[in-house]
Amino acid sequence: MSKSLGNVIDPRDIIGGATLQRLQFPQGIPTCGADALRLALLSQNCQGAEIRVDVGEVLSQRRFCNKVWNGLRFVLGVLGDLGGEFQPPHPEQVVPGGPMERWVLSRLAGAVSECGRRLECLEFHGALAAVQHFWLRSFCDVFLVGGTPF
Repeated sequence: MSKSLGNVIDPRDIIGGATLQRLQFPQGIPTCGADALRLALLSQNCQGAEIRVDVGEVLSQRRFCNKVWNGLRFVLGVLGDLGGEFQPPHPEQVVPGGPMERWVLSRLAGAVSECGRRLECLEFHGALAAVQHFWLRSFCDVFLVGGTPF
């Protein structure tokens, strides 16, 4: 694709959104935000110099960013700290209180290990996938919904 031909989407149109009339895109592009665009770029397994950005992938990453925001607000709300005063204990001081906490910490340790392994190989898409899998499938879907001690 060539900028001179006008067939390239400006990243600012993805971040801030663009109307159909301005962009001549089938439904326009909704506002996605810079974080969603960054995650969409990271999620690509690119072997060459070109990255094909799908607006649908950017929207999917926007939903993930929203899930992170909502999960953190929920946890901080339960801890009574939406004002930003909470200081987490040092990791060596964390003692799981029950089987569900041990389970989620084991899943977290696995995700951290996988993420580190992928980053060492410069496989950013794999590192992102490990983080997202933990957050969505273990932390939010299981721990917060069914087994949270909050």
